[in-house]
Amino acid sequence: MTKTTITLNQFHNLLADAYAVCANDTLYFVGYDTDDNPYIADNNGQDYVDLSTVDGDIEVHKNYVSFWVGGEAFQMLFLNIKSLQEEI
Repeated sequence: MTKTTITLNQFHNLLADAYAVCANDTLYFVGYDTDDNPYIADNNGQDYVDLSTVDGDIEVHKNYVSFWVGGEAFQMLFLNIKSLQEEI
């Protein structure tokens, strides 16, 4: 099976459309620092991960994206969050 990878820029473009993600079984919200670099953080802003420092390949799988940051492996699911008003 061929490994599918994307560039850091492509990954950042995917994040631009995301409000929240699930990474390693934790809910994170997507944000941007003062230099416009994406990061994820938990609801309290405690568990902060700088996504401009991804190490190596960013692999795209059927249901998730996998990558490494600072020696820690991540499996990230993009969440589709809708407003209730969109459903009415």
